[in-house]
Amino acid sequence: MDSETVPTIQDLYKEIVRNRTEIKEFIELKILSKIEAIEERVKDVKIENRELRYRMERLERESKRKNIIIFGLDKEASDISSDLVCETLNSSLKIDLSGADIADVHPIGRNKNCPVNVELSTVSKKLQISSKGVELKGKNISISRDLTLQQRQNLKTLREHLAIARKDPSKKSFIKGDKLVVGSKSYNVQQLTTFTKKNDESNTEMTGLDRELKENSVQPSADPKQSNQKKNSPIQTNSRIVARSNLK
Repeated sequence: MDSETVPTIQDLYKEIVRNRTEIKEFIELKILSKIEAIEERVKDVKIENRELRYRMERLERESKRKNIIIFGLDKEASDISSDLVCETLNSSLKIDLSGADIADVHPIGRNKNCPVNVELSTVSKKLQISSKGVELKGKNISISRDLTLQQRQNLKTLREHLAIARKDPSKKSFIKGDKLVVGSKSYNVQQLTTFTKKNDESNTEMTGLDRELKENSVQPSADPKQSNQKKNSPIQTNSRIVARSNLK
């Protein structure tokens, strides 16, 4: 009787083990399937998020196309008006600006001498003022473009690398649009950011931007003349029109 019972128990044990294995594999497959679905959804959300940020950036830049920011008016926020802006710009820039040329004026803050955001009626009027920005050199007031957060971050990156590039006096370095030009080569923000990350990882000290980018396998972009072909791109970085002299 015992000899007949033992095989039956062994068979039951094997069946239990087999069932447990099948259940475990089934659960693992279900979990893996859900994980893959979640990962796929995360990818889709990241793409959607990137597209939304891009569209928002375009809209924000479009809303700032006709804007300038004035620094150093030395007036209380409550005293800022279109007439004051016209009078100040006309006397400082030697231009003929009227109230009709200004769509909106509002202080950025509540303190005295706070920056003032000015929306012009047309882009051409803004460009006229921008072209006269050199007239403000040595004066207490200055003007700049109304940049988005992304544009300010890009400009900061360009200026940081401009300082590095100018350590090599053998090549002329300057910022043109959304690129850093060093000698005959130009580098966009993405290339400079990639270089910075690689440089941080390697903890190396560099002295010349061309050598830095070469050592870190970052290829320069096309000749700066070719960048003009992308002038209509919705994502561009505009540099400061006139650096405020009393902040240097």
